[in-house]
Amino acid sequence: MSLTPESAEWQQACAGWQTYSQELLALQHNIDPHIWQQVLNTLAGCKGKIAVTGVGTSGIAARKVAHMLACVEQPAIYLNATDAAHGDLGFLRADDVMIMISRGGNSEELTRLLPTLAAKKVALISVTENLDSAIAVASNLVLKTHIQREIDPLNMLATTSIVLVLAVFDAICGCIMLRNGFDKQSLLAVHPGGNVGKSLRSNDA
Repeated sequence: MSLTPESAEWQQACAGWQTYSQELLALQHNIDPHIWQQVLNTLAGCKGKIAVTGVGTSGIAARKVAHMLACVEQPAIYLNATDAAHGDLGFLRADDVMIMISRGGNSEELTRLLPTLAAKKVALISVTENLDSAIAVASNLVLKTHIQREIDPLNMLATTSIVLVLAVFDAICGCIMLRNGFDKQSLLAVHPGGNVGKSLRSNDA
């Protein structure tokens, strides 16, 4: 029996979700555990600020990473790469950490920030698949997920690759919570709003 367009599209969606599942499970084999541990230690031990940046879809992911780090009381903010090149780099100091997210690693919006980061001695963590890229070469630590397949039909859009980046840093945030004894009261202090805050207050009653 021939598939209707709806059936074919549903199968395409299911295949995409299977790709996500397979790629997420593969992280435990593909990511260098020593590099991952060093990234965790660097972020957990940061004495200054953590800035996270990227452009396009990577910039959207950078916002999420910064938000999650802030939720576990790491002093992180999203840094708009364009604004950084127009003066916002001035807030960075030598005890700060910069995370750059870019699959290709050569986006001009990011590479033009590298000389200032080096001059300020800001520790740089790059999340990229291109170990020969400008941001990778300039970095203290390079995280590579070894993404095999994006889920869009052209295998071009940042779909699976961004899910993997978010999964890596969500896991780091979970480890920071355990390391620091982060409990429900700690979370309520920084997240009093929304359903999370309501649930935490209800549990405390």
